[in-house]
Amino acid sequence: MKVAVVVFPGSGGAADAVYAYSEVLGQEAYTVWHQEETLGDPDIVVIPGGSAFGDYLRPGALTRGSPIVGAIRKYARDDRPMIGIGNGFQILCELEVLPGVLLQNISSSFLNTNTFVCVDNDRSMWTRHLDPEELLSLPMSCYCGRYYADKRTLKDLEEQGHIAFRFCDLDGDVDLDNPFNGSVNGIAGILNRHENVLGMIHHPERAVEDLMGSVDGYAILQSIVLGDTVDLSGRDLDDDDDDDDDDDDDDDD
Repeated sequence: MKVAVVVFPGSGGAADAVYAYSEVLGQEAYTVWHQEETLGDPDIVVIPGGSAFGDYLRPGALTRGSPIVGAIRKYARDDRPMIGIGNGFQILCELEVLPGVLLQNISSSFLNTNTFVCVDNDRSMWTRHLDPEELLSLPMSCYCGRYYADKRTLKDLEEQGHIAFRFCDLDGDVDLDNPFNGSVNGIAGILNRHENVLGMIHHPERAVEDLMGSVDGYAILQSIVLGDTVDLSGRDLDDDDDDDDDDDDDDDD
């Protein structure tokens, strides 16, 4: 698969995304400079972490003037796979590809830590290979990582099942009254209306090898590569169907 990683000035996480997809997942990853007007017809688009334009004004705000923005919005509208990671999540909210906003951390300090998240949606193209009962340990690195949205938006996210991940503790419990970092409803990641765009404040691309301290991000990034015909064990589900057909033939005999 071809993976386009969009690079803005200050997108320090672009190299991490390229490494994860090319060296670990074995896909064809390439970068697209923000001054370009096309994405190059990729199968996946990544808006990486970092500090686009130095986070001036507010994280992601200045990306609106970049020529590549039109292509990003069209790609999302065409129901094609896109992920915004960390600053990329902030950017997608600023571009109104995703609802809500990422506010300053409740501690008013930069957070660089691993936290636990639980899977809240396991049916989207980004989460369909995740166990709904699974806990993920993923790194986050941000100054503005506190998700906020108005009551109507939150109601829609909850009712439509578009919350992808929530902060939780080691037991998988989500504290809605006192969520981690003050993120409303414990939200750590969301999906758009058609569930092809995922925004998450954590960095799955920094959790794909044992030496990174966690491999829990691997399944998230791998999900699009696997598609809907392969399970996590790597078995082709179509083969199972063929086997069933053979069994039926044997029964007929």
